[in-house]
Amino acid sequence: MTTVAATDLNYHRYSLTKYDRDIVNAIPFHRELHERLVSIIEAHFAATKTYNILDLGVGTGLTTKLIKDYLPQSHFDVVDFSDNMLQCAKQRLGPVNVDYFLGDYALLDFTKKYDLITSVIGLHHQDMAGKRILFAKIYNLLEPGGLFILGDLMTHQNPQLNAVATARHYHHLVERATDEQTLTDWAHHHLYLNQLDTLEDQKLWLESAGLKVEVAFQEWHTALLVCRKT
Repeated sequence: MTTVAATDLNYHRYSLTKYDRDIVNAIPFHRELHERLVSIIEAHFAATKTYNILDLGVGTGLTTKLIKDYLPQSHFDVVDFSDNMLQCAKQRLGPVNVDYFLGDYALLDFTKKYDLITSVIGLHHQDMAGKRILFAKIYNLLEPGGLFILGDLMTHQNPQLNAVATARHYHHLVERATDEQTLTDWAHHHLYLNQLDTLEDQKLWLESAGLKVEVAFQEWHTALLVCRKT
């Protein structure tokens, strides 16, 4: 189960433009992570075909819009536990080929299979047990050969690497925050609300669920894992 409520993250008072600006500023390598994600989508999926796609934690729809632009004929199920975020996603993604679900994706039951499942900058609000349960659930939701793309904040097993990544992350927050309230919000999130686990542990848990895992991107605490159901 998700360890925070949407109100803990102040999602109720974000406009689409403010959230889009703040998350890019707050998450180091946000743009680079998405550039790599798009290249992976283009390498694995044909633009002219139709796929079933699930986005866990859609936010304002930033990630889904990039995928939807490349795969316009595909059908998207998108989930968020914040009604405000879901309304922002509707503004960006529109009504065509998209179904919107309000709720905690760790608790929702989905009945169909997906060719692609994504979760970008959101799964760090699951604790260790929650991640392992969710990885098994995702495996069961994927079609054979389907992909789960996980982009998130992850720590390092090496304590020195982890210390440096943490220092750089907070330096990034201080440098990029547009005002004191924004810095307060995001620094509080990272220090007290995020449930970061190591990349090494999460790779092991994903593999234990049955997925073949490739580390596609890793800088500081920002990582992108591509997981295939064989």
